[in-house]
Amino acid sequence: MKCNFSFNHYKEILTLAKDKGYKSTFFDEEIEGRQIIIRHDIDLDLDAALEMAKIEADLGMKAVYFIWISSPFYNIFENRYKNIIMQIVELGHEIGLHYDETSHICNSREELISYIDKESEIIKIYFDLDIKTVSFHRPSQYILNSDLKCGKYINTYSKRFFKEFAYISDSRGIWQNGCICCMLNEDLPEKLQFLTHAIWWKEKSLVNQERLKGFLQYKLRKMSNDLSNNITIYNKKNLIVKENECEDYN
Repeated sequence: MKCNFSFNHYKEILTLAKDKGYKSTFFDEEIEGRQIIIRHDIDLDLDAALEMAKIEADLGMKAVYFIWISSPFYNIFENRYKNIIMQIVELGHEIGLHYDETSHICNSREELISYIDKESEIIKIYFDLDIKTVSFHRPSQYILNSDLKCGKYINTYSKRFFKEFAYISDSRGIWQNGCICCMLNEDLPEKLQFLTHAIWWKEKSLVNQERLKGFLQYKLRKMSNDLSNNITIYNKKNLIVKENECEDYN
């Protein structure tokens, strides 16, 4: 097994987890025995997230996908991304709120929860989805250290999910202490929270800088095609843009 950030290795990771007796659950589920919560914070790339959701569904596993409604990298109300979100739900996964503290000025916990309520209500109205869980985007020390109670919402940064659960993340496109495979082959914690960021995963594994470069090129092609489809005077003959390239991103 070669450890990398390819979709094939992601499938190997989940297969290994199943073979070791782990059952995937949502954050509000408690079970006896080995439990893995697969958490995806979607900072940039919903296209890759859908591919990961398909892999999970094929293996009979479920995950929670946290969408960022104020993301500068994707618009959840655009038909393309709206359809991706609904496909993820149809595959048996849950949608959570990826909340950015910098989006609103809050002077109290109550104000913070009120804004989480408002963003969750937007998702409820537009997608007819109930939000049960919130994950903070680039959480502040206040979030990390306070064991914040978020009213009716489960906070993924609650101490419970770090005290009772082992935690491993692919943040910045690297493993801090080796690939999750090492943990699954050696440590075998009873409870495990596995955080991914879909931007790092692709059909072919790439180093993080190359992955970001490819993502930027894709977004430029997509923007060019969107301009062409919506603004008749737009002339892209001097740009190297292939039709439907955005469909072939993954």
